[in-house]
Amino acid sequence: MNAIRDFYRQRLNQVMAARSLTDLTRSALVLAPHPDDETLGCGGTIIRKIAAGADVQLVFMTDGSRSHAALMPESKLRDLRQKEAMKAAQVLGVPFESVTFLEFGDGQLSQNKAQAIAAISKLLKRHRPAEVFMPYSLEPPPDHAVTYHAAIAALNQLSLSPTIYTYPIWYWQHWPWTKLVGNSRRETLGVIKASLISRLGTAMFQDFQHSVSIREVLEQKQLALNQHQSQMQRFDDNLAWPILADVSDGEFLACFFQDYEIFHRPRA
Repeated sequence: MNAIRDFYRQRLNQVMAARSLTDLTRSALVLAPHPDDETLGCGGTIIRKIAAGADVQLVFMTDGSRSHAALMPESKLRDLRQKEAMKAAQVLGVPFESVTFLEFGDGQLSQNKAQAIAAISKLLKRHRPAEVFMPYSLEPPPDHAVTYHAAIAALNQLSLSPTIYTYPIWYWQHWPWTKLVGNSRRETLGVIKASLISRLGTAMFQDFQHSVSIREVLEQKQLALNQHQSQMQRFDDNLAWPILADVSDGEFLACFFQDYEIFHRPRA
């Protein structure tokens, strides 16, 4: 299984080398469903665009307050994750004034879709970005899917036509990018289902036609992700505190530290 996974990763990097974006100077609005999605999905791209002189606006859709709701009060987790997000943005190179927290409740974006569309429309009209980055349309978590659909709806309401790039997060969690066996029967069934939907990994090659080389900024991307300590470290050595490295025994996290960040451009 590891040999197949390594072959796919090597082949993906080879294919994406021919699809690498060269103009990184264009302004961008980055929509992140939760704090840490911005770094996971396009942190390297943000770093490189900032270095190229691009204006990058970073928008956090939800407050992330339920990632560990059973282990920490939501109000405390909300404040913690906002502070972590600001630290990560600083490492990415995004200035304080270019970060927006819309503060919708974690897991509640579907109930607030109309308000989300209005908020995104306001930001689009204010900044008029040349590019908009958002989660991939087939992302399984509801907040991710709603972020995508709300952004598309907002764009359709306006006379703006930025280039849209969508990035995968939890869409990576399928074979051969991660193992077939999950930590529970439910997770295993979810991974198998996702593997079939993604055409056993071939969708990554066919659907993601654009990439950004991040090989030279991987260390900075890792440093930015480390600022999201609630997602990367166990608080007080609590073994019950889940972290990203737990997902597929680290194989999931490794997907975000390949040579390229990959993007799909939707038709709409």
